[in-house]
Amino acid sequence: MTMKCSHIQDQLIDYIDKNLDESTFLEIKRHLESCDQCTHALQELQTVFEAINNEPTEVPDNSLREGFEKMLEEEKQKINTPKTISLHQNRKNYWKKPLQIAAAIALLVSGYFLGKNQNTEAFTQEIAVLEDEKLKMKETMTISLIQNESASKRLQAVSYAEEFTKPGNEILNALINKMHYDDHINVRLAAAEALVKFADKEIVRKAFINALNTEQDPSLQIELIQILVSIQEKRAIPSMEKLLQEEEVPDYVKDQVKIGLPSLI
Repeated sequence: MTMKCSHIQDQLIDYIDKNLDESTFLEIKRHLESCDQCTHALQELQTVFEAINNEPTEVPDNSLREGFEKMLEEEKQKINTPKTISLHQNRKNYWKKPLQIAAAIALLVSGYFLGKNQNTEAFTQEIAVLEDEKLKMKETMTISLIQNESASKRLQAVSYAEEFTKPGNEILNALINKMHYDDHINVRLAAAEALVKFADKEIVRKAFINALNTEQDPSLQIELIQILVSIQEKRAIPSMEKLLQEEEVPDYVKDQVKIGLPSLI
């Protein structure tokens, strides 16, 4: 019987780590050759793992450990298993193991509910909870990478953050913080560009206006002006008019204001 995409994706972490039997590994490999959706999911996991494994000094804070251990204990109680899983891994693999455990929990809970013939609604709710936990872990990893000392790593993290379809406030606040305060202009520009995707959020729109009020770098000023015009944020009009009055603002930045301002008035 051919495995469905959902089943394939549940086993992608074990596929990456080569923790599958040969027949299952080959079946997933054949599936990936013809399925763009599953291939994209595999590439996302590989990208995250690569970024994390290449940063051996990155250690998650205690809140992540406590949150994950709480989730793990709850799932263990639900499936009545006596097995204890240690989280004391070396730094290089610390993030990878929680993801593996989360995937294993998803499979165990799935089998448990199917074996008990629970109704579809209960099964769907349980899977939704597990998917939400995995998403939170991915968000936490991305936020951690955004704080990395390496500018290239921070740029990578901004790229990962942009891929979230419905990011939580932690992701948005991390991007906003990078746009405002990162010491590398390319990271700040990338963060601003990433935030455009989430410009329907009030927190993001206000952040753009606040950044324009305080920003001194001409390249980012121009980027912010173009963004605010593109999202038709009329509350930015006073900030743009103020730029026109400031002598230290370069003429080419003022020219950008003059081009965009009429479409907001």
